[in-house]
Amino acid sequence: MNENFINTWVPNAELGRIRSLQEPIQNRRLQEGKTFNKNHELAQTIIKGWKTGTKKGSPVDCFVISPEFELMGRQLVNDLDEDRRTRGLPSEEAYYLSFLNDALDDRQPGLGNIVLTGEDSLHEVSDVIRTPSENNQNLTIIMIDASSCKNGGTLIIDILMGRDDAEGAFYLFDSDYIAPTDKEVSEKDSLAWTWGESGETLQIKHKFNQGQYFKLIATRFWDKDKPYINAFHAKIFIEERTSTGMKIVLNREQSEQEVLDTFRAPGHGNQDCTVVNIDTLAYENGGTLTIDIQVGNAKACGSFDLYDGDTKLPTKGTPKEALSSAWGIEPGNKGAITHSFEKGKVFKLGATGDWFSRKGDINAFLAIISVEEN
Repeated sequence: MNENFINTWVPNAELGRIRSLQEPIQNRRLQEGKTFNKNHELAQTIIKGWKTGTKKGSPVDCFVISPEFELMGRQLVNDLDEDRRTRGLPSEEAYYLSFLNDALDDRQPGLGNIVLTGEDSLHEVSDVIRTPSENNQNLTIIMIDASSCKNGGTLIIDILMGRDDAEGAFYLFDSDYIAPTDKEVSEKDSLAWTWGESGETLQIKHKFNQGQYFKLIATRFWDKDKPYINAFHAKIFIEERTSTGMKIVLNREQSEQEVLDTFRAPGHGNQDCTVVNIDTLAYENGGTLTIDIQVGNAKACGSFDLYDGDTKLPTKGTPKEALSSAWGIEPGNKGAITHSFEKGKVFKLGATGDWFSRKGDINAFLAIISVEEN
């Protein structure tokens, strides 16, 4: 290290990171008559660093912390080699030096990771797109942690391009994807991708079946003659699928969400619902829930019912406990459900084929779900 840094080692176990060692360490301290102040600002900054997306089981977490105990950068030892290759640097030492310099330049390396959970399902990121060069792909990489969504869901990334004269391309990959250093990123191995010009609004959608990590890469198409740079703003969120269906959370910051899914015709007299759980608990004073529905162009007509969240959905007969319904929406047509509530709660939307469609026929539906607060 040099005059810019003081190198300090603090074992994760000493701060209580490893649950199985908490009691043995506490007993050892009592025997030795030593104390350890977890409330010290340095200790609290390290603990905060764990919450920025650090993977469980990482043996060493490297944090750059300012004299004011602000977190300036984070690097996982397990990811050193992959991150080095992503940056196209010849050695881990060269990459680690660039990590330290980036921290000093206030670029906050490693702190751009997005952690999405059921309680914190929306994050927004502003960053830049740079033109690749012959020596550097100049990739902007955002890691997205959706590991807490155990039953999967739909990852949605709404992107607004900046106003500079430079188009951008955005690629979503599994987290273990290694970006090339000698050629452009390609959509060939991507889960989803999109591109657009300045000022445009773009979107990436990807359904996944279980919690996992993703890698979003932003770049610009190759132009050897002109270096370009542009800004972008990404709104990243999850429509979570629980063990009993999809789950969305509506609040004042995100009062509208879209759900794209399918339903199946159950046969006359039966019910076989695709379930969307709608969390409006943030609206303590109530409001009006509106669900605008567009049925796809396949053969089955759609019927939709709104229930209280604790209602057991019927498997046969007319849904008598529904709060509001829209039945028999024909392919290609629209319908709507509106329901006023006095206090925020969880609702269930059940989507199924109507009784006059052939049993087993499948169709898609798009539901735009929003709340207007009282």
